[in-house]
Amino acid sequence: MTGSSDVTVVVPTHRRNHFLPETIAAVVAQELAPAALVVSDDVGDPKTRAIVEEWAGRAPFPVRYLDSSGPGAGTAGASRNAGAALATTSLLAFCDDDDVWHPEFLRRTVALLEQSEADFAVAWTRADVAGYTIARMGPGLGPRDVVARNPGFVGSNFVMRTGAFRSIEGFDPTLPVSNDKDLLVRALQSGLHYGVVERELVTNRIHGDGQLTDKSPVRAAGITRYMTKHAELLDPRDVRFLQAQLASVRRATAPSRVARWWHTAELVRLRALLAIAAVRR
Repeated sequence: MTGSSDVTVVVPTHRRNHFLPETIAAVVAQELAPAALVVSDDVGDPKTRAIVEEWAGRAPFPVRYLDSSGPGAGTAGASRNAGAALATTSLLAFCDDDDVWHPEFLRRTVALLEQSEADFAVAWTRADVAGYTIARMGPGLGPRDVVARNPGFVGSNFVMRTGAFRSIEGFDPTLPVSNDKDLLVRALQSGLHYGVVERELVTNRIHGDGQLTDKSPVRAAGITRYMTKHAELLDPRDVRFLQAQLASVRRATAPSRVARWWHTAELVRLRALLAIAAVRR
């Protein structure tokens, strides 16, 4: 490590004890060490606590286990907010329990914030599966640019000034999905400014172990809630894009063959409209 920073890192976790140690290890291995790490566990798992307490005895900075279970728990946003509430540092960073930071992540994002007036810094992300594409966030985006298609802003690839995070009341704890994109939309709506570190400094694991991107009724309900929340920002093309996401989920989760066929037909129709619109642009 090359020094320490005024950053509190929050790792929200939900029954991922097989992934969590590698995530924590990557935080500990940062070239620029954080001031503190909070692991926010929304189920209060004793095994998770034991993992965190073991790391607390090894890390060169405070590592704290937080039992964030109970009323209001159950979303990544709620877990992140619970951990962030403990921060006394000027900066906040988050890393999901199935993601891994590269050693340069904090050094480069914190340096950007120290050298600019940006309120948050975003790094690029890569997947651990060949051929899986993740968008790379660019400069100059506004709320309408990001409200439908996530430009590459996830719960693990940004550092934000704590005051800015609290000024927008953190993550929406009621959104089971798209809470990272929702945070970005609200940050830009409120006038916060960002900078981009144009390097792949975060690895997203792609797996089948209960990811929020899994096709499930919870995801369908989350997309619907998100669309309702940001209805005023969505143009017709955005609506079709999100409706296509919804149809894709529902064709996999519908209770009957007829319903699945109907959602499949709707998905084909929406994708055709999106393709036509893309050609006309």
